[in-house]
Amino acid sequence: MPYYPGYHPVARAAVAFTAGAVVAGTIVASVPTSCETLVVNGIAYRRCSNGWYEPRYQGHDVVYVVVPAPR
Repeated sequence: MPYYPGYHPVARAAVAFTAGAVVAGTIVASVPTSCETLVVNGIAYRRCSNGWYEPRYQGHDVVYVVVPAPR
């Protein structure tokens, strides 16, 4: 993923979790440890009270992208 000036994954994570609702496509650096891991179609999604997160790589780091509930 390219670098965007002003992008700060931790700040975005704080906004996403404190807002209660999350928007698909939002990238967060981590999810709370209370989120459960559910494997759907071979992907280990994280399900939290406020949404579903799909792990992806950003360089060498794992980040989480807000996604609709998998089917």
